[in-house]
Amino acid sequence: MGPSSAPAVYCDVSIPAPLDRSFTYLLPETLRHRVQPGCRILVPFGKRTVAGVVLRTHAEAPPTSAREALKLLDEEPVLDAALLKLGHWIADYYCCPLGETLRAMTPLAGDIRHGKVYSLTSSGHDAARQFHLADNPESDPAYEILRLLDNRPLTSAYLAKKVPKSANVLRALIKKGLVEAEDRTAERKHRERAPSPQDPDLPTPFARPPHALNAHQQAAFDAIRTAIDAASFQAFLLEGITGSGKTEVYLNSIDAALARGKTALLLVPEIGLTPAVAGQFHHRFGEKVAILHSAFHDTERAQQWHRIRSGDARVVVATRSGVFAPLRDLGLIIVDEEHDQSYKQQETPRYHGRDVAVLRARDYNAVVVLGSATPSLETRFNAERGKYTRLELPERIERRPLPVVQIIDTRQEFLETRKQNTFSRALLDAIQARLDNGEQTMLLLNRRGFSSFIACRACGERVECGNCSVTMTYHRRDKRMLCHYCNTSTRVPDRCPKCQSEYIQFLGVGSERVEDELHTAFPRARIARLDRDTVRGKHDYENILSRFREGSYDILVGTQMIAKGHDIPNVTLVGIVNADVGLGLPDFRAAERTFQLLTQAAGRAGRGQTPGIVLLQTINPDHYAILCAAAQNYEMFYAKEIEFRRLMSYPPFSALANVVVRATKEEEALTRSAALGRILNPAPEGIRVLGPAPAAVARVMNEFRYQMLIKAVHRKRLSEILRDLRKFSQQENWNPTSLLIDVDPMTLL
Repeated sequence: MGPSSAPAVYCDVSIPAPLDRSFTYLLPETLRHRVQPGCRILVPFGKRTVAGVVLRTHAEAPPTSAREALKLLDEEPVLDAALLKLGHWIADYYCCPLGETLRAMTPLAGDIRHGKVYSLTSSGHDAARQFHLADNPESDPAYEILRLLDNRPLTSAYLAKKVPKSANVLRALIKKGLVEAEDRTAERKHRERAPSPQDPDLPTPFARPPHALNAHQQAAFDAIRTAIDAASFQAFLLEGITGSGKTEVYLNSIDAALARGKTALLLVPEIGLTPAVAGQFHHRFGEKVAILHSAFHDTERAQQWHRIRSGDARVVVATRSGVFAPLRDLGLIIVDEEHDQSYKQQETPRYHGRDVAVLRARDYNAVVVLGSATPSLETRFNAERGKYTRLELPERIERRPLPVVQIIDTRQEFLETRKQNTFSRALLDAIQARLDNGEQTMLLLNRRGFSSFIACRACGERVECGNCSVTMTYHRRDKRMLCHYCNTSTRVPDRCPKCQSEYIQFLGVGSERVEDELHTAFPRARIARLDRDTVRGKHDYENILSRFREGSYDILVGTQMIAKGHDIPNVTLVGIVNADVGLGLPDFRAAERTFQLLTQAAGRAGRGQTPGIVLLQTINPDHYAILCAAAQNYEMFYAKEIEFRRLMSYPPFSALANVVVRATKEEEALTRSAALGRILNPAPEGIRVLGPAPAAVARVMNEFRYQMLIKAVHRKRLSEILRDLRKFSQQENWNPTSLLIDVDPMTLL
């Protein structure tokens, strides 16, 4: 409120909708002394009641009559002035509606009525598994509901969107005892005790004992501690090879922040890393630790959020959205594996968690540490320009050697064996040697499923998704064909859908097939698989990883999930089954992502007393990303890749945005994208436009997609152009979701 003691009569509210404006509401007498900017308030919006965020209060009557606000949800702001300012910056920079941005910043849906919430009973979980094994269940809406609820409890509103006539089906499933329902209250006043980061039903994560810092760690920590003591903004790049002890520097830095009366935030790239990291932090900092990630249901997230806001939790371990955690007296933000593309949100608002963390640290006069063994080119370039201070950890803990990496040319392997085998002879021999010695192996193939696609040998037809222009992947465990874009599943065809031929061929290799072939090659080995198909429940990831860590499994097969952050001393062999997955994608970051994934995966080997080896299978043994990853040489890769970016004017040498037009009719998508293209033809000075053209995946979830890539020398000019495109779409009355703008895109697919 303003300096006057007179109460405000109106409030401007940001609504969680794709609209570029706020709405003015009349405040009832009972709220006029209580409402503050940053509070959530229930207001009527059309025929619905929604929870918006108050932007300001005032006495200025709107030109038309204002509807009355209904209920104040917070006595104190959930977003303080600094977070509101951050929300405005995100909406402006990433060219997205403020209301949707503020909704993403307040994960408090557990405080508000959602009607009924449905979950499976134990019998329901059994039924879901039986459905997975059945033939042709996709026509049964009961199957779809059980499949959705097998992952987590869901609201009636969500199920209604996903499954037609879900209400009738749910009633039938409840009568059968397969589903149970819980009523949510309008606003949860009581605060149950938030779950401890060390839940009793979770396996105890492997916690390394604290150790004395070596000289390089000490130098890095001293620089960070000095900046924390100065209580002024400073950004660091902590560049340390895999196994160099970055986590211990993080822990000591958090200690230093807490000693100064400050709070600290650690961001990790994926949910799977959170329990293990949180276990170490809980061991070090006790009940001061809170966890925030999307696997928690609404109530759990709200509980943790309130612990942070109240000051009960002073250390937060979180995934991407945790960058908005309401920490007071924020002194330190750490972004672990800062290069990871998981920090980029793929839905509105399409923010990058790392970049928002840097901005938030600046606004709070806090210190930010970006840690990685393979920094993104943008971050390393910023360090070279002096924007960030670079700190190096060039040695592994206790001077343990990096693993020896051997490149296996699978083209030569084929010429010598005349067989298209998943595993080379050298990899099979190396796995057997580990089994004989009681050591462990990790095998990486960054592709899910059993076979990448099914094709007809008679006519060449491939089985494609009916909603997306991509082939469906065969998942043998579930006996299903699955689209990895829209999650549609169908039964496995026994005849070609085009020519009715029986000659169906399963092509391509996924992690499920790798696991199956390992069981055949090593029938006595204990094998586990870690990918999105085996991690369905909240604790599955840590259960599998903990059992592997404890020695219950000899071999762990997985996708990129196994490549990040794990420290398992008995792993002495890492096998990269196909290093070329992703290398040929039509994306300028393809080489960078390949190098990072291979280097991170290789770093899992030899982290204990026994030296490790890495066997890297590839058909591109001379590609610089493969060679640099094999040499564990970031400097060589950076020098090569930065020159490519400079020549092609890609980031960090330009500001970039991907503009996608979507429509259910291809002609409409084409017409609209052409209209945007005409606005930018001829291209303004300092701007380069590629397209419009069909997107690499031209149809997703029954929407046709056309895209333009816009490069700009100056970011301010790019922002102006993007605002002009949005304004044009609004003037033409396009559906707000038909224009997708991705600023600083991490992928162009």
